[in-house]
Amino acid sequence: MIGLGIIIPILPLYVHRLGASGTAIGFVFAAFSIPRIIGSPLLGYISDRIGRRRLILLGLLGFTVVSFLYVIAATIWQLAAVRFLQGIAAAMVLPVAQAYIGDITPPGKEGQYMNFFFSSMFIGIAIGPLLGGTLGTMWSADAAFYAMGALSFIALVFTFLYVPEDRKSVVKRKDSTFARSPMPIGKIVRNDAVKAICFYVATRGFWRQGFSAFFPLFAVTAMGVSEVGIGVILSVYLFTEGLSQIPFGYLADRYPRLPQIVLGSVLAPVMLFAVPFVDQIWIIVLIVIFMGWWSALARASLLAIRTDIGRTYGMGTVAGLQSGAFSTGQVFGPLAFGVIADLWGVNAVFALGGVVGMVGSIFVIFWMRRWQRSVEPTAFAAAVEKQPVTGLYGKPREQLRK
Repeated sequence: MIGLGIIIPILPLYVHRLGASGTAIGFVFAAFSIPRIIGSPLLGYISDRIGRRRLILLGLLGFTVVSFLYVIAATIWQLAAVRFLQGIAAAMVLPVAQAYIGDITPPGKEGQYMNFFFSSMFIGIAIGPLLGGTLGTMWSADAAFYAMGALSFIALVFTFLYVPEDRKSVVKRKDSTFARSPMPIGKIVRNDAVKAICFYVATRGFWRQGFSAFFPLFAVTAMGVSEVGIGVILSVYLFTEGLSQIPFGYLADRYPRLPQIVLGSVLAPVMLFAVPFVDQIWIIVLIVIFMGWWSALARASLLAIRTDIGRTYGMGTVAGLQSGAFSTGQVFGPLAFGVIADLWGVNAVFALGGVVGMVGSIFVIFWMRRWQRSVEPTAFAAAVEKQPVTGLYGKPREQLRK
């Protein structure tokens, strides 16, 4: 994830220097997510049946090779093709690794385990922009691309040496309900909780990827911020999310999750409306801190719920659906932001992101509330008894019994 984050402050400016319009910048960013829309659910489903480790290793190998192709890409179309190939590799790694963690998560600790894992992802990708901005300023964009490839190779070696084979868990999964009678993905996505999670990450992917694609351009043209400064701001944003995931994960296991989802999902996109009116770096830093904080609060509870329902529908399948939905937002976000930037200027893109985020929150809250009401009493009681300490939604087991 450090390697993936290195190019966040470099790529928009690199594409812009090739003479690209705002729409072209959005297209290059979207190319990374296009193969993940279908690839993530499919590979997550496959990992439920053949195991996770082999897919993760294959994806990291592809990530390493593709990283060095950035250096020889000389046109917008070549750069988009490289991003597309890297997206295929990412589909083998990110949702499958999440499913691996879900397999080893004890009941009642979904928030702690999954959010500790996501914390490591965000902290890793937070280090990336700071390092990438420094490499781009001191040497060149090529140095950042080489560093991304080297770090991907290190991840491949460490995974091969230290991540245990998970074929034993595959044998156990073959005895489970979803393995004996595989549930069609179409039926899974009709579950209200799955719909809420997918819609949340889709709208969040929309405005977050658009923000990542166009904030560097706004910072340079409107505020005169250097590449190092952009890297620092984006790193602060991601560090805030990463560090907040751990305590919010504990909250998700101990307190009702829906209020946390409501609060975080509404307040995070609101921060975008203030960006065009800011002309001082310290205020921008404050905005991204709050944005990261509220995002982490909502995500912590959503991840805990996703891990819980993954035990029924297949951990890889549900993680893949979430990743595919997020990638859908990542595709259309930069494209829409690019069109808006070309028509009305870069300042207008942040209002678009805020509106999409707010609309997404409304649907998420509606589906989550309906999902909670739809839990059958017998199934609810059975689920309560399986919780060692903290029952569903973070409430104590004794309170749920009453």
